[in-house]
Amino acid sequence: MIKTPMYEYLGTNGTICSPIHLEDIYYIKKYQLIASNGRKLTKDGKTFVTQVLVPDSEVDLWREV
Repeated sequence: MIKTPMYEYLGTNGTICSPIHLEDIYYIKKYQLIASNGRKLTKDGKTFVTQVLVPDSEVDLWREV
């Protein structure tokens, strides 16, 4: 599983999510999780995806199967 840190910024006309960290600007840290070839990601064992964007606090809930 590939874990890429992403930063979500709030602007005047919406939000933007980027792997680039801008200093001195408020952000919410998230992670883009991407499954390895031939594998899937799941949080509950019922729903399976190949990639997902999750808050920093939920990364440990996801596993690769």
